Amino acid sequence: MKIKAMIQNLEFKQQIARKAEKSNIRIEFIDYDESIIPQIQDSDILINSFDKIDKSFIDSCPQLKLVQQSGIGVDGIDIDYCSRKGIYVANVPMANAISVAEHTFLLMLYLVKNIKINLFNSQANTSSFVRRQQDRMGSELLGKTLLIIGLGVTGIEVAKRAKAFGMKVIAVTKHPFTKTEGGDKKYFVDNLYGVDKLTEVIQRADITSIHVPLNRETENMIGSDELKLMKQSAYLINAARAQVVNKDALLKSLKEGNIAGAAFDVFWKEPVDSKDELLKLDNFLLTPHIAGWTHEAIDSITDIIFINIERVLRGQLPLTLVNKVNDSL
Repeated sequence: MKIKAMIQNLEFKQQIARKAEKSNIRIEFIDYDESIIPQIQDSDILINSFDKIDKSFIDSCPQLKLVQQSGIGVDGIDIDYCSRKGIYVANVPMANAISVAEHTFLLMLYLVKNIKINLFNSQANTSSFVRRQQDRMGSELLGKTLLIIGLGVTGIEVAKRAKAFGMKVIAVTKHPFTKTEGGDKKYFVDNLYGVDKLTEVIQRADITSIHVPLNRETENMIGSDELKLMKQSAYLINAARAQVVNKDALLKSLKEGNIAGAAFDVFWKEPVDSKDELLKLDNFLLTPHIAGWTHEAIDSITDIIFINIERVLRGQLPLTLVNKVNDSL
């Protein structure tokens, strides 16, 4: 089988290459300086990072049997069309949960401590932290109410760390009473609600953190109505998908001071346009979609990817299959 990898991150490529060598599996990496379609047309298995896998892309790969996403999000893949074509789609659902949870607190602390990086005008390009808003003091997380939207594996890891900071933790999630590893979801939070209670509980939160996948139900989940309900002193964190938040509504809310600030690790269009109006605001922070990318996370991610590849090579189903395909391999 021909296995191709559409990956640009150097360390990720190196880790995949090392594990491929140990497993005696040949993997070809796509050269992004060349046209992509001619390079992947004979693929049986595609390892995908951030590329969009749509109908035209799928049709260009007549032998394709598996699209293996390198993270949990599969919103860039036309899953329905893959299913109709007999193509398996698999993701990596849990490997970077701790990495994303830790990054969430980086964003959270950056906002509540009212800091920003100030670049010195020098050839050394050195910098220091300064107050982001001169008339505002920083705050503590102790005693603050954190609302977690989406209490899956990552949301639970965020809840655990919030408890260590002495925060009150509330959550809304699609299936609030579904048991997870270690007990009921309610075990990890002070109060747990269904998504239908979002507009009620968002009013109580000092910080709202988003940890849901992007789909028809979650797109624009946080819009003008929800932002207007938030406290004027509240912060919004998003290390999931940008499109869960309505961009125009967020821009208006931040410019008018309806909420105190927002910090995202994701953006509506990546790579980001440096002239985007949101980036000009002192109360908006953006990191470059790196929340899930750590040494430890990459090691776990590649382990799962190779388990799935080896299973497909043996004629078995991928371990982390996200779609239903009638035709067997």
